[in-house]
Amino acid sequence: MSEDELFAEDMRNAMLNMRRYILNSKPHIKKYNHYRKVHADILESMASYVFNGKYDFGKYIDELNKDREDSSFENLKGFDLSSDNPDDVSIIAELFVYKNLKEVPSVTEIYLEKNKFKNADKVKLLKAMNESYVGLFKVTDIDFDNAYVTYEDVFTHKKFKVIDISMSAFSKVDDDNPIYMYNRVITVDGISFGTGIHCNLSYKNKEFRKFLKEHDYNESTDFFRCLTLYEISKKTKDKGVRYNTQF
Repeated sequence: MSEDELFAEDMRNAMLNMRRYILNSKPHIKKYNHYRKVHADILESMASYVFNGKYDFGKYIDELNKDREDSSFENLKGFDLSSDNPDDVSIIAELFVYKNLKEVPSVTEIYLEKNKFKNADKVKLLKAMNESYVGLFKVTDIDFDNAYVTYEDVFTHKKFKVIDISMSAFSKVDDDNPIYMYNRVITVDGISFGTGIHCNLSYKNKEFRKFLKEHDYNESTDFFRCLTLYEISKKTKDKGVRYNTQF
């Protein structure tokens, strides 16, 4: 990164910190900050659970590949995810922490079944995670003053007003260059926020436009849709898949 880029990044972070300071007095932001911390604590616990070998996601992929003759499964062999790649790790987390295939138990489901948490807010958020919504979204509105960003699912047209301090500060709705992303939305205690996959896609990308035109939403699964869009993102320099800590 050049000196100019480092300076620009420092300025951006300074502006973001000032913005957080101004927003933190708002009730919905206080609630948001609280649940984001709870969410981070839950994910940390789940990461330990997986890395300690208590949940073998590789086994489930192998089982799905063996059942390829069953038309209810997509061919997963073309997707190569590595635990050594931080972008891939965020996708692995999305695919297995949350429910994406009916045949594969999610870590969230397992935590609920095992009553892993006693803390009321963790239990509440865990249930919200289990009921969360994932999709390919287009940003249709941004409320700078209150840090709200409106997502609209491209296929179902369902809308969510999510809190995103960073995006609401530095992005704008532009019909000539719309913002598309694959993300998961959690709603708890009257607020919604994204989990932070941030798989960003550009409408200028021909492969993405073809996907929008030809994708059969009802005949596909969230598991396959996530992997497909991730591959498109990786091939086109649009990749921005990561768990974003700068909300």
